Amino acid sequence: MAMVPMKQTVTITRKGVADEWGEGGVPTSFTLKCRVDERTQVVQNQLGNEVVSGMEILFNKLPDVRYDDVIEYTNELGVTIKRTPIKIEPVRMPNSKPTMTMVHL
Repeated sequence: MAMVPMKQTVTITRKGVADEWGEGGVPTSFTLKCRVDERTQVVQNQLGNEVVSGMEILFNKLPDVRYDDVIEYTNELGVTIKRTPIKIEPVRMPNSKPTMTMVHL
């Protein structure tokens, strides 16, 4: 059971594995339940630079989300946002188990 209600969903698209000639394989996509907060904030990216994030996504536990994935979200007004993650931050309990993961886009 998630600590935060997960009532939205996002579609994550991942590039396919390149073959021996360097051609891209078939991309895969999957859907995850989440909570999306559309707000603007300044965060540090994976390189330590300050960047502006327009959306924060909370996932339950520790899903397989990578920096080169494309995350697509459609809000209640029908506006679709498609971006790659700026920062992926797992939140852990004192016993070191991940309880949720914050992804900034």
